[in-house]
Amino acid sequence: MSNILEVIRSKYPTLTKKQKEIADYMLANPENMCFVTLKTLSQDINVSEMTILSLCTTLGYANYNAVKYEFRKYAATTAKEQVNRSDSYVLPYIPKGDLQNDGDLLCHMAQDEIEGINRFFRGFSVDTYYQAARMICRARRVIMLGRGVSIQVANYMLTRLTMSGVACMTVDTENGDAVQAALHFIDADSLVIPISFPDYYFMTTRLAQFAGTRGAALLGITDSTRADIAALCDMCLYCPTSGTRVFLNTLTTPILAANFLTLAVSIEKNRANGDKNSLAAEFSKFFDNGN
Repeated sequence: MSNILEVIRSKYPTLTKKQKEIADYMLANPENMCFVTLKTLSQDINVSEMTILSLCTTLGYANYNAVKYEFRKYAATTAKEQVNRSDSYVLPYIPKGDLQNDGDLLCHMAQDEIEGINRFFRGFSVDTYYQAARMICRARRVIMLGRGVSIQVANYMLTRLTMSGVACMTVDTENGDAVQAALHFIDADSLVIPISFPDYYFMTTRLAQFAGTRGAALLGITDSTRADIAALCDMCLYCPTSGTRVFLNTLTTPILAANFLTLAVSIEKNRANGDKNSLAAEFSKFFDNGN
């Protein structure tokens, strides 16, 4: 069965000039087509929504959502599989030779972690973390993106940030429904925090790109300036995770970064609130006098 790109190419000679403009965009941006809305696509390429719907019909699909579904199928069977092939990390593996002395092995792994922590603190900047915290405090809403290890960091930050009164949500970018739902919340009042570690999942990058086109501020959390999201973000916090012998990433330095960032947010919130009663203090009044 033909994929969506093959269908577009086969129908291309029969398309009108405007339809070819839309088709050119679709062929050049297949990952973006997984989640871009009809209204946004219309605005981005300056054609009417009716022209886009007409193209969908010409291609043989019932509506625009059917076309997006085909692009998601294409992404799932090509881009995602390519990521998995390029970082073939199927099972944790330890050579037999390293298993002969359990004590030495674990000591070496502990040393790897210590070296990673040292690299983290050599690059640690108090000013940078306060700057990132102020980005969070200014935003009307905070949307954190990630998958795998990254979504675990995002969920940890969610708990800490909501306790400080920050309106935030997490999006598992491996979950298509979660990605679709998040699109409605991304705008110029939002701060989007893409969290991306090897194997740098493509949908996290694409959603960050989309957020940039919507005017959202972007604060990245990643391991290297070479990561795809680094060039997209207004600023990044870097957490070295290389050197892990068994797993692709360690959570040690990302959790350190999340801890310091959420602490800085709490300090900024307390500074802004001054002597105002906290919500927790207000809530505690309901337990006074045993009531």
